[in-house]
Amino acid sequence: MNNTTSLQSSVKHKSGLDVLTKYRGAVMGIAALWILFFHEWQLLSTEPGKLADFENYIKRIGFCGVDIFLFLSGIGLVFAIGKKSILSFYYRRLKRVYLPFLIVGIIRAVTEKWTSEGFRDNVLCISFYKTNMYSFLWFVPAILTLYLLFPLYYKIFSKSSNKLMFTAAMFVIWMALSLFFRDKLRPDLYGFTNRIPVFLFGIYAGHLTKTHKEPFTKTAWFALAAVMISGLYFAYLANFKGISFIVPTSNCSLPNLLIAISFPFVTAKLLEFLCNIPKVGIIGKGLVKFLSFFGLFSLELYCVQEWLSGKLLAEIGDQTPMMKNIAIFALCTIAGFILYLAVKYFWIIAEFIAKLLKALIKKKSVTNK
Repeated sequence: MNNTTSLQSSVKHKSGLDVLTKYRGAVMGIAALWILFFHEWQLLSTEPGKLADFENYIKRIGFCGVDIFLFLSGIGLVFAIGKKSILSFYYRRLKRVYLPFLIVGIIRAVTEKWTSEGFRDNVLCISFYKTNMYSFLWFVPAILTLYLLFPLYYKIFSKSSNKLMFTAAMFVIWMALSLFFRDKLRPDLYGFTNRIPVFLFGIYAGHLTKTHKEPFTKTAWFALAAVMISGLYFAYLANFKGISFIVPTSNCSLPNLLIAISFPFVTAKLLEFLCNIPKVGIIGKGLVKFLSFFGLFSLELYCVQEWLSGKLLAEIGDQTPMMKNIAIFALCTIAGFILYLAVKYFWIIAEFIAKLLKALIKKKSVTNK
């Protein structure tokens, strides 16, 4: 069997769901870097033209990285929900998400001199609903809200006989409610509510991943590519042409949904193909490791980027855009990874102390008897 035939046989008959699972960390890394690009990238193109338009377009729609995270989160929760009790489920989600959010909140409260009320509202996610969803690291209150509601939704979802139709029905209900509350809901909250369908379709994809292993046909892959291209085109229309797609704040609704449910699959497939090309596959594997590294601490990278970049740009305002981008990338990467390690080892030490105390209490109890 020649190298070409070997390559084709190694990738042809895999389920796209399996491919996405295999490269999930790398896809998360792409999403994390895309969000960093959206928030902090200093445009390099100074002259009008296609290159400048492309750079601006990729930056402008970088918030789609959030939708990719929500889609992947929906998939992951399907596997996490059945492992232990509901309380354990909530504890593990809170443990992973809340501590980096709290640490950055404390640091910013001290350095920016927040009031005690402002600190309370921000770190308890009150300001997300009370004032403005963008008050402080909005993604964390948003994902915690979805985590809170997930077990109830999944219980109903699991009992449905046709889960695709059930998900479609939820999408219709979401759209009806979005239109009903058009003039009643605080406008900024549509930045969150418009992303609920992405999360719901992620849950459906998680169900498929867990229960079905049929290979994706070429038609399925072409369909996913077509959906992604459509989403990218609609994102252009919404963000640059001002075209509205039914619901309020529509630049983060339909385009993002189409991108989020297709981009992870297409990207994972491309990464797999690159990793399996004879002689140059090592480049693909190196790229996967690089992207997976950022996927590892994607949340921490999100938590530090806007705050640190703002301070850095204030200090190096006279540097070229490229130098600013390099400095921002390096600083945010180092700080995000340090925060990730701090959170990781905090929980390792905390759990060790908890086990030690439990053992001491148990020993003391036996001794007293």
